[in-house]
Amino acid sequence: MLTFGSLFSGIGGFDLGFERAGMKCAWQCEIDQPCQNVLQNHWPEVKRYDDVREISSGNTQPVDLICGGFPCQDVSIAGRRAGLDGKRSGLWFEFARIIDELDPRWVVIENVPGLLSSNNGRDFETIIRFLAERGYGVVWRVLDAQYFGVAQRRRRVFVVASLGDGCSAEVLYEREGLRWDPPARRKAGQEVAHALTASPSISGRQDPSGEDYIVGALNSGKHPGGFNGQDAYSNNHLQISYKIRGGKSGGGKGYLGSEEIAFTLHGVEDQRIGIRRLTPTECSRLQGFPDNWNAWLSDSARYKQFGNAVCVPVAEWIGKRIVGLEAENDYQR
Repeated sequence: MLTFGSLFSGIGGFDLGFERAGMKCAWQCEIDQPCQNVLQNHWPEVKRYDDVREISSGNTQPVDLICGGFPCQDVSIAGRRAGLDGKRSGLWFEFARIIDELDPRWVVIENVPGLLSSNNGRDFETIIRFLAERGYGVVWRVLDAQYFGVAQRRRRVFVVASLGDGCSAEVLYEREGLRWDPPARRKAGQEVAHALTASPSISGRQDPSGEDYIVGALNSGKHPGGFNGQDAYSNNHLQISYKIRGGKSGGGKGYLGSEEIAFTLHGVEDQRIGIRRLTPTECSRLQGFPDNWNAWLSDSARYKQFGNAVCVPVAEWIGKRIVGLEAENDYQR
């Protein structure tokens, strides 16, 4: 069974999804006390750290996979956009240090789509370059939660990295749909990450929606079997595939929406249509958690926790594909 460590765990969106996929949580890290209480309730036997700065190879169990959604406040388009230089999003560098020290086979990262354009794309390049220079094959994709069985439009960028090869491409893209730079049905969108080069990328299957989605893949150049069959370090320059083209998002399941809000539920009062606030239980369902996941907390705390959480069905989908690839590789060996 694959083991994983969870950074910036929140209330366990990645953790619950990956456990449903057949993995085992070895340890978690979360600084927020109410979130820690939720984790303690559902994973009482799991080792837990209060701060990512406490984790090192000397005090932490090695794992097959490390996952986490590092703080997004400084890269979100709704914030001041301090990027990775910001106090919160800058915790990425602790994430990177832990990857360096524990050397997991897999890394899975989640964040808001604003990460792609933060600091004109240079922040995202920093993350991809770090992983590539350590021998990871890297792929990324924007996935929309509404196509994973929940009733909300929630776009997030997911980065999947596999050590030593390019099998991560088969996690975020359907194998039968992989093809070399297929012709787009419509004109490609504008470049949103200045620092990333627009070279051919691995794309998902071509769908008739005409909506834009963001795809990307990188061959580390250090190991055979990469994505693009080329040396990513040719001419001492990191070649990163990055392209926007027509198609669908969500693992080939649906359209990529332009909003990051849940559908509003409406009620009828005095024959007039009014807008009511979503209940905490409804927010729990929108994120794929059980109804009573954090039911003992105040409504305000529950709203905040669900708003910051990783959508469980999306994490489960990614986790199942990783588990499936590992099982297939074990069989072939």
